[in-house]
Amino acid sequence: MAFAIATAIGLMVVIGGQTSGTSAPKVVRTNPSANAVIAPGSLVLSVTFSHPMAVGSFSFVQKSKDTFPACAFPAQLSADQRTFTVRCSTEPGRHYEIWFNSPPYMNFKGTNGVPAEPHQLLFSTKAR
Repeated sequence: MAFAIATAIGLMVVIGGQTSGTSAPKVVRTNPSANAVIAPGSLVLSVTFSHPMAVGSFSFVQKSKDTFPACAFPAQLSADQRTFTVRCSTEPGRHYEIWFNSPPYMNFKGTNGVPAEPHQLLFSTKAR
């Protein structure tokens, strides 16, 4: 009986380890934050993930050119490989929408090769 319990616990540990190693990264923080109202002009857009991310692989997805800020790609990846940043410019009195991954554009990937869950960021700029 003790052997059966020990075997079952061992299998749970192995299965649990495999699951966490293949889990999809999630967005844990953005700048600006969701639904923020910011001053127009220069902006350092950033997105931070729950897992280390693959170098040079990202999808800042534009749903409409009217709601996507002017950005100077490529994005830079932080030393801990969790945060991508890119310099952008925004205009006064506008609403912006950026997706971090959105099918078929799924290039934000963890170092394990698993694509990050799609995440929408909405924010606005103040009128002058």
